[in-house]
Parts: sequence; structure tokens; C-alpha cells
Amino acid sequence: MVFIGRENDLRQLEDCYRANKAQLVFVYGRRRVGKTETLTQFSRGKSTLFFAAQSATAEEQLASFSRLMFEAGAPAKDYLRQYPNWESALTELTRLPEPPDGGRRLIVFDEFPYLVKSDPSLPSVLQNLWDHTLRHANLMIVICGSAMSFIEKDLLSEKSPLYGRATGILKMTPMPYWDAVKFFPDYSAEDKALAYAILGGIPRYLEEFDPDESIGDNIKRHILRRIAPLYSEVEFLMHEELRETAKYNSVVRAIALGGTSLNEISTHTMIPNATVASYLTNLMELGIVKREFPVTAKIKERAKGTRGLYRIDDNFFRFWYSFVFPYRSELERGDEDGVYNRHIASVLHDFAGSPFEAMCREWMWRESMAGRLPFHAAEIGRWWDRTREIDVMAVDGSGKQAVMGECKFRSTPMNASMLNLLRDRASHTGIEHRSYVLFSLSGFERSLEELGEHDPDLRLVGIDQLFSEI
Repeated sequence: MVFIGRENDLRQLEDCYRANKAQLVFVYGRRRVGKTETLTQFSRGKSTLFFAAQSATAEEQLASFSRLMFEAGAPAKDYLRQYPNWESALTELTRLPEPPDGGRRLIVFDEFPYLVKSDPSLPSVLQNLWDHTLRHANLMIVICGSAMSFIEKDLLSEKSPLYGRATGILKMTPMPYWDAVKFFPDYSAEDKALAYAILGGIPRYLEEFDPDESIGDNIKRHILRRIAPLYSEVEFLMHEELRETAKYNSVVRAIALGGTSLNEISTHTMIPNATVASYLTNLMELGIVKREFPVTAKIKERAKGTRGLYRIDDNFFRFWYSFVFPYRSELERGDEDGVYNRHIASVLHDFAGSPFEAMCREWMWRESMAGRLPFHAAEIGRWWDRTREIDVMAVDGSGKQAVMGECKFRSTPMNASMLNLLRDRASHTGIEHRSYVLFSLSGFERSLEELGEHDPDLRLVGIDQLFSEI
């Protein structure tokens, strides 16, 4: 399969590789986000030793690494069957034959947390060798892992032996929508938006859909069927990363049903607020849930633990908890056609409304970076008060200018009444200098297009424009 996206991540890794001094780079992110594929792509054309750790004993891990080192020409191959410990193994990195092109050697430890789990002394060993020998060698060492909390708390925090040694830290996030939809080059713009609304920006999920099948057939074949990997993906990840999965299921399901405040989630799950807050923190660390504040909220308000609204930040988790989790009994009997026809087909566009708004906010960031907004945006998000909401809002650093947007993923064109409603809501934000942008799946009525032609403070963005390249 052709490698898609990750240009910025690859560019930053390449900059590290071409630096004058030795590099110790940490690459991490949630499972399925594409770390291994990105590092594989990065390693092309480079003299690379790529070690993929597994869940095994320290002896088994060391034996596998020894074989890899000996195949790469490590001198110890002439007098050892296996390195006795990690210190001797890692010391030999500086004695590997020089690459044929005279360039830098790339060393990748994929799923490094597995190695530390089998031998907790490894970070201290690596720290000692880095301080005394490895940082003087012509090497780039990449430490990669999916256990995000472990990487952040046990390898990068102040208490870790490796604290302060990293020359680069790359946290990989899901693909932006404009890269994600490249998995479906022949889809219409509408179907691209639907596919992204269902799968999000996780490459492993995007690969599961067949670009030659319709959205409906893909949902039935690759999500609702019991044999499909995506059918059990959420449960697998939850069991892999979290304990008390039944309670976490209740929390995520509560958010999927519309519970957005801490009190609402607590009431729905019948779990005390403090306990729910702890669960939400763990889900946020995994990138499954996100806490939102109005885009104009001050730092003091954002610091309050009980404030903000929670939403599912992973599109596929949101789909799974909306349409797989509640209908498991029917799906276990093989009734994927019935579940799709009764519960999904008629509401799929409504479901896609929230991800479509997120796409529009990403588009706004892209426009800001390209200098196509009236100002450089300092914040982009949603805005709301007790009775009003604005889907997309970009504000400048002073908080005195804003671009405000309304998003509609519907089968009918937008009309002038929606602009009037947006202007009315905008008048309650306290921001004087305002311009507007309307996003629509199905275009705009002619009267609204005429307004856009004559009003410099109004932009109309159709679905095709969201997928146009910069």
C-alpha cells in the first residue's frame, strides 16, 4: 500500500537525522496511529537497525536483539552466541560497521515499553551509555512506544533516568482530515466526509475500508460483522490500556448519548463525580475523550477541574459506541444488514454533523497558517453560553477580532436565515470586529451567494473546498 501523509512528522525526523550531533529521539502516540509505518518510511534509504520488541522475557528480548546486531555485523558475533546483558549489547552500537555511504546509522527500538517491562533497569543503562559514549557516536536512536502514559511519566518525566537526554520528542496524533481522505481517492466529497466522520484520522482504521465499496457496504462488512477487526477493536484497546473497562464503557457511552458535563456523566453512570473525573483524565490521555471550553474562555476558567464540556474526540470510538455497542445482541446473531438499515442509514448524516464541524475547524487552522484569514488565529474552537452556540470561531491574540462560522451537513442548501442567526449569536460574544464563514455540504441558495459576492466579511465554503489542496 502507498504511504499516505505524515509529511510534517517525516520532515522533523529528517531534520534530526541531519543534525551534526548524535540524536536520541522519542516517538510515541496511541495505538494504530501509524508510528511503525512512519518510522519504516523514514528509514528508507538509511542504514537502519530496526528492533521491534514484543511482550516477552528479558532473555528472549536480548536473544532477538543479539541476532539482529550480529546480522548487522557487530564484532561480538565472532565470540558470543548472545549478549549477556543490555549494557554490553547497547555498547556494541558504536562498534557496528560504518554504513557504506559513510552516513549516520539509524537505530529504532519499536515498542520500547515492552523492553522496560521485562527489564526495568534498561532506562538507567541507556542513560549511562548515552552520557558516556553514545552521544559522541554518529547515531540516531529512536525510542518508540504506544503506552503514552508510560512514555510521558516513566521515560520523559523528571523522575526518569532519561530525563533531559532527549534531543527530540515527537508525539504522533491522528491524521488531519485532508490526509485521511486520501485513502478514498475516488469517493465523492460527501462520502469522503462521511468516511472521516466514521473512522477519523487513524491510519489502521482507514485501511480497513475498501475504497471500491460504498460507505454503507463498508460499514456492514468492515465494522458490523463479527469477523471484522474493527468490530472488536474498541474492546481490545480498552482492555489493553485500562482496567475496570465496564465502568469506562459506561462513561464513554454516557458522552455518546449526549452527556457532556461532569455532573451529567456522573448522573448517567451513577458513579461519583471524583471517580468519573479520574476516568475522564485517563480517557483524555489516550486521546479518546477531549475537554472543551468556549474559545474565549480565560486561563483561570480552563484551570477549574469541574468546568468544560466533554466529548468523544475519536471519531471511530464515537461511531462504535453509538451504533455497535448498543446493538451487540443483534450483531452477534449476524444481523448487520438489519442494524444498518434500522439504526444507522437514516441518521448517518446527523451523526456526521459533529465531525463535519471539527473538519471545518481544522480547515480554519489551515487557512490561518496560509495567511488567508483576516488575522493570524491564536485560538480556534467552539463558542457557547447558556443558550447559544457557534460551531467554529477563530480569535486573534488580542481577543478583539474573530471569524465565526456555521456548519451544515445537510441535503438542502444553506439560506440567508442561517447567516442572520449566526450574526445574532455573534453579537453576544462581546467581540466587535467580526467576519463570517458558512460551511455547507449542499451549497447555498442564490440569495446567499449574492450576499457573499458583495460582502467582504462573508465567505461561503462548499464541501469541495474543504478537500482542495493548499
